[in-house]
Amino acid sequence: MNNSVSVIIPFYQRTSGLLTNALKGIQAQTALSRIANIIVIDDGSPTPAKPEIDAFNSDSEFYRKITLIKQNNSGVSRARNVGLEAVTDETEYVAFLDPDDFWQPEHVELSLKGLDLGSDFHFSNFTHMGVTIGAFERAGYIDPSKHPIIADEKIHEYVGDMVLQTTTANIIGTSTVFYRITKTPQLRFDENFKFAGEDYLMWLSILKYAQKITFTNSITVRYGEGINLFSGAKWGSKHMCKRLFDEINYRYFLLHNITMTEANRKKVKEMLYDNRQAYIGNLQSMLKRLKLSALGLFYKHYTQNKPFRDTLLKRID
Repeated sequence: MNNSVSVIIPFYQRTSGLLTNALKGIQAQTALSRIANIIVIDDGSPTPAKPEIDAFNSDSEFYRKITLIKQNNSGVSRARNVGLEAVTDETEYVAFLDPDDFWQPEHVELSLKGLDLGSDFHFSNFTHMGVTIGAFERAGYIDPSKHPIIADEKIHEYVGDMVLQTTTANIIGTSTVFYRITKTPQLRFDENFKFAGEDYLMWLSILKYAQKITFTNSITVRYGEGINLFSGAKWGSKHMCKRLFDEINYRYFLLHNITMTEANRKKVKEMLYDNRQAYIGNLQSMLKRLKLSALGLFYKHYTQNKPFRDTLLKRID
């Protein structure tokens, strides 16, 4: 068995200490020996990654597992792809962790139990900041009792339509994902998506090749709320416009490139038009606050992007 796991951490933060906390979570893993390397990509972060990495004992085995790569700010998709390009041929599994999230000590051990039983893709239950109920239970999108237990009363094999699950009721948290990279070494995140959709498209690409999917029902990841450009976006902001723009393009892409049932297509269309209404509402909010940059952003999106233009005019097949 190839025991090698590579952990990829894209890093862009304005708050210090978050990466330190994430790395301490990795250091405390019960299956730390299975982790060969931890690849941190500093994506032009205002708070640099190096001091937080150097706070660990430089003579320790754990410190020697860490590789730091610096790049100009290019977005989370590019950062994760740079990490994937740095993965060695000996690596069998890749795991993702955002720097404001935290792995519970058994996260790696339980994930690998699913993968070692032949799974190609594994994800876990998690909590958002300030919430004690797991995402599985909170969203109600997945009923573990309908998926057979295969190990430890916690590891289930996923059965059902994963395209439907991912495109309409996604319960896959990026910081919970492990996958068998040896099966799909060519796959990368779509760098056209910088604010939304890039992770879902990657999962759909991997899942096309996955013969078996597993998940951990217990909560093994706790999400934080770091100030970053990867996910957080406030209403009435340019960032929210850009995020909704990416969500519109993502769902337009699904309708034109992903095979799905008619019911699935109908739901994705509904979500697409919800994104459209939210984009218009966010634009109006910006203008009410005299943020005139909204007009330039809208002009750029409308004139340069056919999916966005078609969505506003309801020209979706």
